[in-house]
Amino acid sequence: MRAYLELSHGLHPAEWSSRHARGEVPDHWPYGLDRLANHGVQPIMRIPASSRVATRIGRAARHRLGGYEWVDAFRRTTGDVIFCWDEYSGVPAALRERRKPVITGVVWLTDEVDKTTAWFAKRALPRAARVWASSSAMIPRLERDWGVSKAHHIPLGIDVDFFTARPKTEESLVVSAGNDRHRDHHLLIRAVNKVPGARLEIATRLPIPQDYARTGLNEGQVRDLYQRASVIAIATTPNVHASGLTVTLEGMASGRPVVIPDTPGLTDYVENERTGLIYPAGDEDALAKCVHRLITDEDMAKELGAAARRKVEQHFSTELQAARLAELMLTI
Repeated sequence: MRAYLELSHGLHPAEWSSRHARGEVPDHWPYGLDRLANHGVQPIMRIPASSRVATRIGRAARHRLGGYEWVDAFRRTTGDVIFCWDEYSGVPAALRERRKPVITGVVWLTDEVDKTTAWFAKRALPRAARVWASSSAMIPRLERDWGVSKAHHIPLGIDVDFFTARPKTEESLVVSAGNDRHRDHHLLIRAVNKVPGARLEIATRLPIPQDYARTGLNEGQVRDLYQRASVIAIATTPNVHASGLTVTLEGMASGRPVVIPDTPGLTDYVENERTGLIYPAGDEDALAKCVHRLITDEDMAKELGAAARRKVEQHFSTELQAARLAELMLTI
């Protein structure tokens, strides 16, 4: 089987591979999708339009028509199946295709979206051959609210060769990262400030006090930040798309104990007291206590970090993710 991969955000396979060779990003292709070739699926990546005119038109279309990738969506395709990582390329593909099955991931739709975004999605998703999400909490909502006949939970994967376990280089350093609207970095700052001796660094573009912000980092530099840290901690507002999931898995793959809120979907990946600590979402004091436990109990932190690394290797690598996605395609 040949799968034509349609990705959003202008991701280009050759440019990504060059960045990977320089140590800036994980995997040879975005999301490790080149690994589909190891599981009976030949991946063919769509090359995004790069002219100034196409870029300008695409930006205007995204702004006015729900954030979707309309310009690239209507170019000629090849392959036996169309695969889209998220709804921003998946919705246009499902509306366009009449002959080839479309498989699309969904990342954001089950949390707040505007009316235009929702209008297109409700017409497109029921037409897709398969719809999948990395948060199990999204599955019933996709079926109930978006007309998907049967949605599939496919766990997210991380490049375990890019993110590796190494001894920490700084004591009492808490690290976080992320830019989506459900991050609650301010709660995290308040919680860590309650922990004696703890310091906090957050890789983000969101507006937070400059004392904590680390901006402009590529993923290789964020990886280095994890490897300096004692703890990886995340705070979010309520959501079901598992905000903070990528950072959680990257921290686990780096052999660090993680502290996460008990939001649906995110807890698919962390076992409380075994691979990390889980606290009630929004509970500042509980978050502070979890961070304090891991900073003051070195043995516990090492044990949880090592178990977290093993968990990712055994269940949440991009190789395993590719195998699961290939199976989804091959069953059409």
